[in-house]
Amino acid sequence: MHPMWQQKELVDFCKTKGIHVTAYSPLGAISTSKRNNQTVASSLVEEIAKAHGKTSAQVCLRWLYEHGVSMLPQSGNKKRMKENLMIFDWALSGEELNKFTQLPQHKMLRPSSFLGSHDLVLETEEGI
Repeated sequence: MHPMWQQKELVDFCKTKGIHVTAYSPLGAISTSKRNNQTVASSLVEEIAKAHGKTSAQVCLRWLYEHGVSMLPQSGNKKRMKENLMIFDWALSGEELNKFTQLPQHKMLRPSSFLGSHDLVLETEEGI
């Protein structure tokens, strides 16, 4: 779950059942075909980050926090790890939160850490 894969229906369902949602890969994923991260490179996210003097990653994490979602950001960079924790002393405005609903939604399952460089292939029961 991240701003470009918001999964609103799933999150709403979980809330009605008392299930807490945790975002794995909350900053999006790098597209291996384009070698970029569409989520943190989004012009909307970058615009909001600039307005708050924050990074795009901080904006994405704050968006999740304001939706009551816990998150598991991953980084081996100590500076980024510290930045990821600096999301609690500011807030997104209602207008900014509303803008997130306009982002294009991209379902991406790319568990390269589990399968090397291969995409996840989902098969029907007959193919298993």
